Amino acid sequence: MAKKNYQREDVLDKVITLFWQQGYAASSVQQITKATGLKPGSIYHEFESKEKLFQEALARYASSSIGSIHQKMANTSNVNEGIKQILTDLIEQSKACDYCGCFLIKTQLELASQGNSLYKFASEQLANIEKIYTQYLSLTYSEVQAKAYAAQLMTVIFGIRIYGYQADSANTIIQTINALLPWLNEH
Repeated sequence: MAKKNYQREDVLDKVITLFWQQGYAASSVQQITKATGLKPGSIYHEFESKEKLFQEALARYASSSIGSIHQKMANTSNVNEGIKQILTDLIEQSKACDYCGCFLIKTQLELASQGNSLYKFASEQLANIEKIYTQYLSLTYSEVQAKAYAAQLMTVIFGIRIYGYQADSANTIIQTINALLPWLNEH
């Protein structure tokens, strides 16, 4: 058996970009092999199927997103400031000419009508992110309030990720955040 001369994480990083831009259905095995430089046999040997490769790419993306949340929260003086920084970063991302939204949200939108395991997996990852926000908000607010605020925050994040495709949307997004999340300026 030939020795594997690639890193699993590198392959996942390459397919995240492909899947993120093209979606699951529109990404062919030929495109996957072109993006990764691997032969189809290597891909199937390592990941078993396109579906499992996609799920691992979603998991890697979600893990990176969660790591970013924890990092931003650790580098601010309080939870609300951390959330403001996260929202500001999302708005800045939306201004980029190559803006691509959120891989998890795009997956949900693409696969919602199918309700398949990939859709459910993406939904679980987003629910996990909401739980993380709830945990952080619980440091400042009651559990009930923290849960409500986390749901509001996720709704706004979904909106930013989708509305961000509109040209010159940053000012509208900022005004919307201030209107929908007035509690961010409380502490």
